[in-house]
Amino acid sequence: SATGCPVTDISQTVVKVPIGKDMSMDDAALYLMETAEKQGIEQIAYRPLYEEYEALGLSNIRHTEIFLFCDAKVAKTLIEHNISYAAHIPCRVGLIEDEQGKGWFVMMNPTIFDASLPPELQKQTGVCGKLLNIIGASLPTSSAYTPALDIAKTIVKKPIAEEVSIDDAIDSLLLRANDLNVKKVSHQILTDKYQKLGLPNIRRTEIFQFCDAALAQKMLEHDISYLAYMPCRVTMVEDQAGQGWFVMVNMDMLITLGKLPPLLQKPAIALRDKLMESIEAGANGDL
Repeated sequence: SATGCPVTDISQTVVKVPIGKDMSMDDAALYLMETAEKQGIEQIAYRPLYEEYEALGLSNIRHTEIFLFCDAKVAKTLIEHNISYAAHIPCRVGLIEDEQGKGWFVMMNPTIFDASLPPELQKQTGVCGKLLNIIGASLPTSSAYTPALDIAKTIVKKPIAEEVSIDDAIDSLLLRANDLNVKKVSHQILTDKYQKLGLPNIRRTEIFQFCDAALAQKMLEHDISYLAYMPCRVTMVEDQAGQGWFVMVNMDMLITLGKLPPLLQKPAIALRDKLMESIEAGANGDL
């Protein structure tokens, strides 16, 4: 069970750091990428969300980018410890301009899960910690003030039916998402990275990212904290027994913690329902 203060607001689960006054958004992005590279942190994906806003012809476009970083060895260790971590990997850092034109780094606060980890694993969760340092985040030192979440409550997971192969499950997930007009924007295969590193006991791990850019823009106008959870991720992970699972962040938690107004709640719930339907279709192999 987690210690620390209970989380009541989405902003308590993220770290937001203003970029330097003399730094442009482009400078900030370059600084993040170059510093991460110098520290041996692998960037595995990049998403300029503002370009999708432009493609959709949206108005009031603000500079918004998402960077994904990963240490495959640490990812594998965390998932083997607790499959729930599959929903929160890899580490994301968002860069966003607020309505006043001020730039911010936004990322999920990895320490909110520390209580779920044994001490030897807490030491290994280095990449997110290094990224916190790179963006200049300062965290409360007293555990009494550190927000804490039970990681199991932050996710939903669905086992793939016994008679359904992992490949068929993935195909079914993607077909149903496509049918429901949920756009797949990224796909990372961690299994390949495990193999390159020569890690033992490799199990399949693939991350699919989905997004509704118009809804994303509205949610970020409500609270830039949401950038730490974008795009929506569904991870297919095979456990040590060979059982496949779909794992996703619990969107009900995000909707509740974000205190979304009714006009935003409705489309957010509709997206949640589409993702849940896609996971169900995948798990049941509804090709």
